[in-house]
Amino acid sequence: LLSIAVLLSSVASAQLLNVGVTSKVALPEGTEVAQVTMSHDGSFAVINSNNGLEKVTLANGKTVKIAGSASFTGVEISEDGSTVVFKQPSYQGKLRYTALKSVNLSNGKETTLVAPSRNLQGFNIVGNRVNAVNKGKLSTKALSANASAEAPVASISRGALLVTVNGVTRNISPQGTSGQSYLWPSVSPDGTKVLYYLVSSGAWVCNLDGSNAVKVGTVRAAQWYDNNVIVGMEDEDNGEVVTASKLVAVNAAGTIKQDLTQVSSMAMYPSVAGNGSKISFVTPAGEMFIMSINK
Repeated sequence: LLSIAVLLSSVASAQLLNVGVTSKVALPEGTEVAQVTMSHDGSFAVINSNNGLEKVTLANGKTVKIAGSASFTGVEISEDGSTVVFKQPSYQGKLRYTALKSVNLSNGKETTLVAPSRNLQGFNIVGNRVNAVNKGKLSTKALSANASAEAPVASISRGALLVTVNGVTRNISPQGTSGQSYLWPSVSPDGTKVLYYLVSSGAWVCNLDGSNAVKVGTVRAAQWYDNNVIVGMEDEDNGEVVTASKLVAVNAAGTIKQDLTQVSSMAMYPSVAGNGSKISFVTPAGEMFIMSINK
């Protein structure tokens, strides 16, 4: 009995994150949130809502509109909190194009970083530098005088997983491309690993060259919390609507999993503050919640 008690104690203490209070953000009436992106310091967020792209001050729920529309995925904030970069769709006839734009939050100035394209594969912000891959070509833009150096970018093209390093884009697709489809790619904060989701399989982590692929679970829409911990959602549906969803944290080796919310929370699409202090999520009802993490 003592041995069993010790074992249970060690398993229970193997938590990846120390979760604090979770609270609902009081937004203006009628606001329905589809996606949240947290600022690095956790003081504000940018929401993609039925009102467009808005900045939300978390202390009081005050919202300010910053753009008319943005893609469902693809919103990032510079580390210093001065600039929001986002993908914006448009149509020419029946063809869909995507532009990459930025907005300076202090003066509202909007800048086009990549003109509307049929093949904007992906982008990220590392520090205060935007790294974008369009038609296999890398372009970078410093958002401040102290912007970091160029960094690896993970992207998707025709369902394949690509990684751009030192300006060279390669198809790394660890499970191949025949009948496979990759989603939600991102590079770890230290620039050494790639996180991705393989449809009908789950979330995986591999090296920049596609080697040493390790399955970390069924988590979807996953994000790096740090270089070792990943946060995502485990959701269920009936073919039409989501019936259950919870947030989980897993380690990059796929050996530890921690439930961050209960299934009944309907928590979806997490976003992690860069300093690790908060995790946001939304619900199918368009609500927004903030989970504090005790460091």
